Amino acid sequence: MNIVAAFFRLTRYPNLIYIALTQFLLQYCVIAPVLHNEGVEPSLTVMQFMLLCLSTVLIAAAGYIINDYFDINIDLVNKPDKMVVEKIISRRWAMAWHTILNMSGVSLGFLVAMQVGQFYLGFTQVICSLLLWFYSTSFKRQVLIGNIVISVLTALAVVVVGFYEKQIYHSFEAIMSKEGRTLIKIIGVYALFAFIISMLREVVKDLEDMIGDSKDGCRTIPIVWGVLPAKKLCYTLLWALQLLVLAIEIKIFTLGWYFAILFLFASVQVPAFYIYLNLKKAHLPPHYHKVSSLVKIVMLTGILSMVFFKIYL
Repeated sequence: MNIVAAFFRLTRYPNLIYIALTQFLLQYCVIAPVLHNEGVEPSLTVMQFMLLCLSTVLIAAAGYIINDYFDINIDLVNKPDKMVVEKIISRRWAMAWHTILNMSGVSLGFLVAMQVGQFYLGFTQVICSLLLWFYSTSFKRQVLIGNIVISVLTALAVVVVGFYEKQIYHSFEAIMSKEGRTLIKIIGVYALFAFIISMLREVVKDLEDMIGDSKDGCRTIPIVWGVLPAKKLCYTLLWALQLLVLAIEIKIFTLGWYFAILFLFASVQVPAFYIYLNLKKAHLPPHYHKVSSLVKIVMLTGILSMVFFKIYL
């Protein structure tokens, strides 16, 4: 594997594409159509949005690098064939790239915040960067805390675009306007979806990585609570996901969005039930890896549902 391919593997480029796609769809399939419906223009120009999206992607990439940096002992057990740090890229270079990407991402966040006249918004990226650092160094080795932190950060990747929209940050009157309330509801639902699906995947990954985690002294949910309670938590999250989608379907049924209901049923609810069946039978790392991959697919289809706002609004 050459150094460029190793770098892309280290930064988990498929996940970075997920983040960029989520923010792009939110901006141009949800925020822009909602505002245009009310004769209002989005706060961010195309260039400002691209810079904000790049800022998020760079900080996420830095987070993946520092995670692998501190996970060498765990990865030696769980996935020795996929290791990049130490095997291909030295620890020193990994730390250097983490610093460069982090500083670039935070700087871009402040640049966009200053351009929209709200400097304090740049601290959102600082908080994300710090949480990723402490997750890698400490939180991920503690029961439940690490899972919640990553799930919150996943939800933040969704809502950060909304933070930079003046209908949300400008004033209480802007928030209470029709378009302001609509945006908050829609972004809130997608943020909740992102939190639930991310939490589910994090617990499944803990089940998959139990052997390496236990040898490194990690106190993850399946290690501390046991495998069965960890699975029961996953079942609860799956039911919460199903109820959330059902509530959405009831709402959009009143709007006549029938094809969107069919899409959600076929691409989110049915796969979620399939995940439940596979998780019940899972007892080996390859089984949990399959479940984790299925969760990622549901995450993608949930994100793609934003397209319907562009179609129907």
